[in-house]
Amino acid sequence: MKRNALVVGAVAFLIATAVGQAFQAGPSITLAAVAGSYLGKATSVQGEEELTATLRLVDGRLVGTVTSSDGPIAVVGASITGDRIVLALDMGGAAGTITGTVRGGRIDGEWALGGMGGKLTMSRTGDAGPEPAGTQAPAEPPRFLTHARLEIVIPDFPAEGLILDIGGGGEGVIGQLKGQQVVAIDLSRRELDEAPGRPLLKIVMDARDLQFVDASFRTATVFFTFMYIDPADHETVFREIHRVLGPGGQVLVWDAIFPAKRDPAHANILFPLHVKLPSKEINTGYGVRFREGQNADHFVALAQKVGFRVESHTNEAGWFFLALRKVP
Repeated sequence: MKRNALVVGAVAFLIATAVGQAFQAGPSITLAAVAGSYLGKATSVQGEEELTATLRLVDGRLVGTVTSSDGPIAVVGASITGDRIVLALDMGGAAGTITGTVRGGRIDGEWALGGMGGKLTMSRTGDAGPEPAGTQAPAEPPRFLTHARLEIVIPDFPAEGLILDIGGGGEGVIGQLKGQQVVAIDLSRRELDEAPGRPLLKIVMDARDLQFVDASFRTATVFFTFMYIDPADHETVFREIHRVLGPGGQVLVWDAIFPAKRDPAHANILFPLHVKLPSKEINTGYGVRFREGQNADHFVALAQKVGFRVESHTNEAGWFFLALRKVP
């Protein structure tokens, strides 16, 4: 699920790649046949990553590493059924998987790690070379910092008309709360397909270019979504939200407060969440690249710059809430 599963971070870089298998589809595929070196790409809501992978058969287990721009991710095992392979991943204690189909030296599949997921394609480029029996895959330094669990309570807030929910895939928290009032948008169709609840509409759309006419909504919500958007694009998203809200319209923002990075090895951070709605509770986790020092002040400044007035600003342990109003 979107940022579910304890996000990006590191995008797991998809170690998925490991998944790389490479040979003819069918029951003849074995772990030994999958062993080798790979080159490929993985995608997520944060963009595309080039990957390399080295997989070896050690004591009957397929192990190795997948490497992206954020560093290596450990492959700690695999299983094969027919032409399908599942790789078990570990990034500093954050578990993940790569699931793919092996055909003709190419792997097409999906990855999930650190609260994020996406698609991947890997091609076998050569042999990894044997290692002595008993050799273990090298331990990699932790890449995720796990934050203390965030406790978030969301009341049934008042809202007139339709609610535009930015990043409404995954857990679809606002859709679960407000149901048919919600128009949920997300860059990922898969995240929208997986989102529970019954929003009025689910639309694949980029928040930087909202495909709605001016003043289409009275309320917009952004629940733990700005953390997945490049900070360079935050102002653009605020301007688009401002444009599609009518005069006096409100935007409600919940997001993480990023701590100082104390260890350079932590390229990513995982925020476990416990969300309390009036009628249910949701446990999830959002993993993303480390945005050191990003907090509510950053968003307040941008919101005011594009024409919002701050009506409420609450800082909690590890997260914040903003209620903003479009100045008539």
